[in-house]
Amino acid sequence: MFLGDIIQINTFILNKKIIWKAQNIPLNIIYEDQYVLVINKKSNIIVHPGNKNVDNTIFNAILYHYPSSRDIPRAGIIHRLDKNTTGLMIVAKNIYCYFFLKQELKKHNIIRKYETIVNGIIKSNDIINFPIKRIYKKNNVCMNVHPSGKSAITKIFVKNIFKNYTYLKILLKTGRTHQIRVHLSYIKHSIIGDQIYKNYINNINNNKFYETKINKIIKRQALHAYCVKFMHPFYKIFIKLNVVLPNDINNLINFLKNVNI
Repeated sequence: MFLGDIIQINTFILNKKIIWKAQNIPLNIIYEDQYVLVINKKSNIIVHPGNKNVDNTIFNAILYHYPSSRDIPRAGIIHRLDKNTTGLMIVAKNIYCYFFLKQELKKHNIIRKYETIVNGIIKSNDIINFPIKRIYKKNNVCMNVHPSGKSAITKIFVKNIFKNYTYLKILLKTGRTHQIRVHLSYIKHSIIGDQIYKNYINNINNNKFYETKINKIIKRQALHAYCVKFMHPFYKIFIKLNVVLPNDINNLINFLKNVNI
């Protein structure tokens, strides 16, 4: 290609309109009024449809239970959780509430707290502040810490220390895709069960034996969004909601407390 060359691009517009499917998938509703909805997402369900997953998502469930959500971007979903992350998600029920809450999210005014169990010992609270960039690979897309990435800040708080694992509470200051998982992997304390961002130093003997035990207890990353706090878009009061840990993470904690690793 040289200066002055003419580049010709042929484009066409598809006339086919995508009609997203409404599906009767149960939603675990924690809070609801005529303006907003907060659900407790279970594991093994995707939030938004994508190229390989056009149905059986939280989005499809919302379309079924709230048909008017078709008129709202992303069916009113304010923020997402990964497929195998459980916990609280906020959904707007009209267009005004959607844009109000999206602005609150953009300004970091929505508080989101998580609990997780990570590999290795973290002895003190910390702030992980490394930029994250989307990396395109041959068959998938993943996120990596990268100097040219977007600002990403994760605050971690030590709740309990087991012999070779740490129970953390986490406060998100930004909300990049896979942020918690990427940051914990980068400091070599990846989340138990996270196969994509697995990265930790093994300091114990018989590690394979205990990994097998743990893999039977939990078959996903041990990450749960237990708390949200946000300004109500209509009443202008703060709404704070908490949910307990799901059974698989509770069972994991009990195992780590009682086993002599």
